[in-house]
Amino acid sequence: MITESLVYYAVAGDPTGRQAGALLAPPRPPRAVPRIPGVGEALAQARALLRRRVDEAHEAVEAVLAEAPGPFPDVPAAPEDRRALEDHAQALLHTYLDPFMAMVFNGEKSVRLPVSGKRLKKVSRRLHDALEGCAAAHRPVARLAEALADEHPGCRATTYERVSAALLVLAAWDASHRSPAKHLTESLLRSVERDGRIRLGLFVCPPVDFTRISGDRPELYVRDHLHGSVLSRLAGRLRELFRGLEDAQVEVDLRTLVGDTDEDDYLWYGVPAPAHLDRVALDARREALVSAVAEYLTEEVPSARGSRPRVFRGAALTVQRLSAMAPSTQCRDVYASVLADPFTHFDRRDIEAEMAIMRGLWEPGSYYEGLPEPDDATLADIVVRKFATYAMQGRLLRELEPDLVLVQTERPPLLRARMLSVGWDGTGRSPLPTVDFFEPEDG
Repeated sequence: MITESLVYYAVAGDPTGRQAGALLAPPRPPRAVPRIPGVGEALAQARALLRRRVDEAHEAVEAVLAEAPGPFPDVPAAPEDRRALEDHAQALLHTYLDPFMAMVFNGEKSVRLPVSGKRLKKVSRRLHDALEGCAAAHRPVARLAEALADEHPGCRATTYERVSAALLVLAAWDASHRSPAKHLTESLLRSVERDGRIRLGLFVCPPVDFTRISGDRPELYVRDHLHGSVLSRLAGRLRELFRGLEDAQVEVDLRTLVGDTDEDDYLWYGVPAPAHLDRVALDARREALVSAVAEYLTEEVPSARGSRPRVFRGAALTVQRLSAMAPSTQCRDVYASVLADPFTHFDRRDIEAEMAIMRGLWEPGSYYEGLPEPDDATLADIVVRKFATYAMQGRLLRELEPDLVLVQTERPPLLRARMLSVGWDGTGRSPLPTVDFFEPEDG
């Protein structure tokens, strides 16, 4: 939600540095980011139609200029930028099409042109309508950009427009149905103002088959492909998000983290790793998975709209594995703090909820099938270490990129956000900015 700044009205000075009798103005009502399903596609369709109408107008104008009387300037090439294209369309109307029609429809002084008056009328009307449609499609972006400029002054006009487009796409996709929070908006503004693009983060669960853990080569429990993985079940809806951002012409830097430390961070503390687990071979499989994830995310697949990436298109993709990243002292301190006193950071109900979730992962056909099931006391210890791990990862995200917005793909999303935010900001004032794949749990 976009909230208004607090404004102090100065009256007279005092020794504290504030003005004596200063009044705190009541904040204006917060402005919510509207949820407009398909907003990215609507923007793309409006731009595409305008481009077709501009090309159509070029054809007619150039046919006239080949033989038209009177001095008319050469037609410049159509630009790619949407705003510049709109200005170009206006110029086509006022510099060429309107004067041409005035020449054709001029009573006894009318002039015959290579393009009929009927054709010129049609081209002019269609170009005008496409301009109006493009303006209408972008009106929510313009309104939100104006609000952002009022709320967060100091950025370039293009920054407000790009962030507004991003916020509209994110708000439409976010299953939490919450309007983007102030810290999320500020993260996007800083990122776009600095580099021209937003920064999104994505955790990927490594594909595993724990039924292989008791074999001769237990390291094979880490699979080397993503088909049938957790990511494969999320890919379709993730693609909707990134396609919407592409359609809205929002550039994205996507940082993907393969969460391959869960066993070492919490699972092996309650379910001991096989004594003959080849750590060198396991590390090699984890490293190979980095390339597999990158290829899977960007793989071109056929669709009704033509070839498209499975999830993400763009050069700004980084894939890293957590197991190759040494946690900082601050990250380790976060882990130790939660482990030492989990109920300072979390409610007992959080622990119980997570225990119920994890117990289900040992059911036949589920994630931990093939591993011995722990008793309640052992599972409770595993869960506390899991909470400590997520808090540490939240701290890691902040160290990697303070302006990163996490695409949260785990359930339950509210609990996961609390787990990560402990390490993101221990004060609780600036939780990790997220958009949620799943609808929030009750409470």
